[in-house]
Amino acid sequence: MHTSGKFNNQKKPHNRAIDLTEHWLRMAIKIIDRNTGEGYAKAHPELISAFMTTSAANFATLTDREIAEAEQVTTINVKTGEHTA
Repeated sequence: MHTSGKFNNQKKPHNRAIDLTEHWLRMAIKIIDRNTGEGYAKAHPELISAFMTTSAANFATLTDREIAEAEQVTTINVKTGEHTA
């Protein structure tokens, strides 16, 4: 199935994770080079590593926050078994 989005949500989670990581890698190089000069990122792989580590940590934090918010919003009426949001 073809999608017009950047990441195909029909892919297996493992393949989506690879796509997202590859995207972060390209963005790391692009952003570092934009701020420091063309080719600087490839000459300093430790900056790419730091960018990737920070991106992964930010993603994990946002994901955990979204889960926590969803749990707070969704309530279960124990008496009727009815779900409300």
